[in-house]
Amino acid sequence: MEFASILAVVFSFVLTKLVLEQRAAARRDNLRLLEEALRNQALDRASLENLSWQLTGKRPMRASQAGAKFLSMVLAVGWLALFVGLGVWIVGEMLHKNEARVGGILTAICGFGLVTYPFALRELEARKQA
Repeated sequence: MEFASILAVVFSFVLTKLVLEQRAAARRDNLRLLEEALRNQALDRASLENLSWQLTGKRPMRASQAGAKFLSMVLAVGWLALFVGLGVWIVGEMLHKNEARVGGILTAICGFGLVTYPFALRELEARKQA
């Protein structure tokens, strides 16, 4: 019985060691591939940030976290306004109410503008830095 318990401990140790060595080899290969990808001169900014995050685990410093939260709120309000506007527009079409149609169209257009605003600002910021 003692032999079986000793054998179980040795077996579990060997199995654990093999799993850890396999993970280390996979990490080493991944790191080598990431280093080769970072040497590529044709990388865009987003890909470079993503690769550096995979290597270090840290996101690049942003100008303002409060600004990012504000833009995410603008995006959320824009999505809501876009789909509420489309819904009101459809209901106005179904009920033949011109006021509802116009209100829905205007709300959808404003919502679309709010949805695209954060992306446009990010694109302008990227072009300004380049």
